[in-house]
Amino acid sequence: MILILFRRCVPIKKFVAFSVLIILLLIVGAYTALQFKYHSLEKSLKTYLLNVEGYSESDVISIRAKLGSMPKFPVYVTFSDDPDTTYIFTDRDASDWTQLDPKEPQRLKKKN
Repeated sequence: MILILFRRCVPIKKFVAFSVLIILLLIVGAYTALQFKYHSLEKSLKTYLLNVEGYSESDVISIRAKLGSMPKFPVYVTFSDDPDTTYIFTDRDASDWTQLDPKEPQRLKKKN
């Protein structure tokens, strides 16, 4: 009798273990994809600032992408000549970088 009950429990335990494993893999996969997206945006904006806008490596203190609501992925930049101000940029999914906050001085040389 106990052996029959144990045999019925084993498939349930396997199912629960498999479900937990799948959920963990989905969470790790989503986190990895998000980190890849952040890194890609940060690298793209840095390349844009250095090659197109003419900034040097020493002009940029930090570039940090985050998940937001509007835009989906804002990228925050701090420049060495204005370390107290954080500028917000977005690529609008088209590799055309735009500064978002109109209250701050424009850091891009082209018109938005």
